[in-house]
Amino acid sequence: MVKLSSKEIVDILKYDTDKAIIVEKLPIANSAKFKVEYSVVDFRDKSKAVLTKNAYLLKKFGSAFKNVSETIPNFVQCDAAILYDRRILTIYPNGEAGIFDRDGELFWSGYFKYHDQAVCGLALEGKYFWCICPGENCAIRYSCQNMQIDLRIGGKDASTFEHPTHVSVDEKGDVYICSGRNKVRKISGENFLVSDYLSFDESIKRFYKFEGYSIAVLSSGTYLIDNNEK
Repeated sequence: MVKLSSKEIVDILKYDTDKAIIVEKLPIANSAKFKVEYSVVDFRDKSKAVLTKNAYLLKKFGSAFKNVSETIPNFVQCDAAILYDRRILTIYPNGEAGIFDRDGELFWSGYFKYHDQAVCGLALEGKYFWCICPGENCAIRYSCQNMQIDLRIGGKDASTFEHPTHVSVDEKGDVYICSGRNKVRKISGENFLVSDYLSFDESIKRFYKFEGYSIAVLSSGTYLIDNNEK
């Protein structure tokens, strides 16, 4: 594993086949406020290069990024997805959500909940998206068309996922859930079977699998993993 950052990470996005964007949180001295730094990580040479805010916003929200980012507060701390019909969905960790039209105009806002527990995280899979419900120990797949639950895996009394913290989807449609006991668990995109994928010696906060590499956000920092060496 190659350490990419020791700072708090507030967002990670795919940039292209061999690159990802990471957003680091930088405290401002003598203040409760913070600033953020945008970087592109090149998987091939393990380098980091500074990225502009607008380039980050374009990748996250698409061409309507200006309207979206001016409408929502704290745009780095929400998850976002550009849906198949170019609507933009945003979800915050407390379940607060918004849907924007292709021009970036907000036309719905509310909360995603399951059994009165906040639903958070956002990982797009074609015309569906995956979220997690930490309070109910489950992963939920929604339809992009009607925003209704299509599938739920796990449950409050099951051991499938223990207080999940993050969800992501790879290019093949496999789903990765950061779960308790320092584990990443995988939901197969073919048959929805759940298995252990990776485990660490410390807590895992976020996990993203790309074509040849993965990025893991652990309690000690953020690391780049060669998938051939995991």
